Amino acid sequence: MIRKSSWPWPSLLLLSLAVFVSVTTELVPTGLLLGMSRDLGVSPSRLGLLVTGYAAMVALFAAPLGTLTARMPRKRLLVAALAAYTASNAIMLVAPNYPVAFAARLLGGVTHGLFWAVVGGFAARLVRPDQVGRAVTVVSSGGSMAVLIGVPAGTSLGTALGWRVAFALLTAVAVGLTLLAWWLLPQVPGSSAEVRTPMREVLRVASFPPIVAMTAVTMLGAYLMITYTAPLLHHAGLRETQIAPVLFANGLAGTLMLPIAGWVADRRLRAGVVVAGGLLATALVLLWWQGSAGWAAVTAVILFGFGMGLLPIFMQAATLTVAPQHTEQASGINASAYNVGVAGGALVGAFTLDTWGLGGIPPLGVALVAVGMALYVLGTRPTAAGRVTA
Repeated sequence: MIRKSSWPWPSLLLLSLAVFVSVTTELVPTGLLLGMSRDLGVSPSRLGLLVTGYAAMVALFAAPLGTLTARMPRKRLLVAALAAYTASNAIMLVAPNYPVAFAARLLGGVTHGLFWAVVGGFAARLVRPDQVGRAVTVVSSGGSMAVLIGVPAGTSLGTALGWRVAFALLTAVAVGLTLLAWWLLPQVPGSSAEVRTPMREVLRVASFPPIVAMTAVTMLGAYLMITYTAPLLHHAGLRETQIAPVLFANGLAGTLMLPIAGWVADRRLRAGVVVAGGLLATALVLLWWQGSAGWAAVTAVILFGFGMGLLPIFMQAATLTVAPQHTEQASGINASAYNVGVAGGALVGAFTLDTWGLGGIPPLGVALVAVGMALYVLGTRPTAAGRVTA
């Protein structure tokens, strides 16, 4: 039984911790590429497929898993996803070679798809409709904390003691979190629909297709920048030892946005999406204009942190707002779209780098972010309260 009269802090904070583990699991290999590549006997570029393959699994499976599991009890699914994260990280811990590590990451990617198809709808069902934005913000703060603390800590620990130690710690945390979720989270039912709603029907929900398109295209532009942040900073004259503090500032900027993100999501969601997209575009324009100057590159990365601290939260809130009867399927579809951007950004960025060099990344990123925002603005219209409708 869910009581919505009081704010469900314990459940939302536990979901936020689950998001922390989820995002840290996804991104921690990016900071351990060199050590992992030496230990597993493959090149860093090939090892990078552990990240790309993970995102590809999310893109492929989040939407269908959201549909297939829509009527299943939410708590059971969330606990299963956390247990699967545990298994994925445990296999990484003992992986004797690259193929086993790659298989572990594919399992993690499928798990990630299931987790993100469930977690947003779970949070939304714990609160009243007018509190969804704030609930999503609390839960999503775990992702910001993963970027700010989880990934840097995992990188530092893995560099000092070996990358397997980082995965050992992730495995232990995932075990504890699985048990806590089973013990503390309330029972939340799945969809009440007697017949499972096909994905094509969910995609016909008013205003939802523009949100999906905006998510995929905007994140494609964003991850062009995110994937190649370190080379862009190095190109601007920063030494390798100076890059980590800039990345920390980027994560801190995103974290500082959390207190206002929930308020904006519940009251001025559409405007918030456009402003967040504008921050990304401004950062990319600055890099395009003055990318060889250190001050401009650092400023751009920090601006990008502000934008990315807001936009993913607004994307999730917009999804839950326009499709309240299909939260699982809609969340799964949008998670797939997001990870199309993650994987596509890395691949398109590699092609851009080989063809035009680092200077080609900012203008292409600006164009993609602008197209994503245009799709959203032209495909939706605001209500009197500034939210999203058909």
